[in-house]
Amino acid sequence: MILGILFSCSKDDDNQSEVIEMRINHFQNTGIAVGPVLTLLIQKGDNIGTDNWTKFYSNIQGFNYEPGTIYNLSVKVEPIDNPPLDGVSAKYTLIKIVSTQEVDNETLFDIDLKKYGENFVTTNTGFELLNQIDIDCNNLCNELETMLQNQDFVVGTFKRGSNNEIKLMGLK
Repeated sequence: MILGILFSCSKDDDNQSEVIEMRINHFQNTGIAVGPVLTLLIQKGDNIGTDNWTKFYSNIQGFNYEPGTIYNLSVKVEPIDNPPLDGVSAKYTLIKIVSTQEVDNETLFDIDLKKYGENFVTTNTGFELLNQIDIDCNNLCNELETMLQNQDFVVGTFKRGSNNEIKLMGLK
């Protein structure tokens, strides 16, 4: 009888998980979790293939994101029992990479550089996005500094550079 209960419980846990299709964008954006973070941009469900991207604050176990590539993934989603108040409520595990698409380095994309007064640009060794992605600010360095000091919202338009660098093409 006890074995029956144990097996039925594990079976119920398996039934709570689901497999979803997910698309990962070719660049990361910034967000605010417990503090400022880099987030993946995802699409799932009916949003796949649209212009609607959602910031994703979790990680996907077994998935190694590389900038410059759009990924279509099959992912197992398992609910987390009693998640922390400021934590995620599901565990994501890569089942397989369905397809990848390289994105041309000239493709423009927007990243939030400052949002609600939270500045995501760091300057420890030149301009960087949260000390993780180098920013080549081109001829816009002074304008970038001024906007970051004087505005609560700053968005940069970028294109991919060499290595892990992004090139600032415009500010809004």
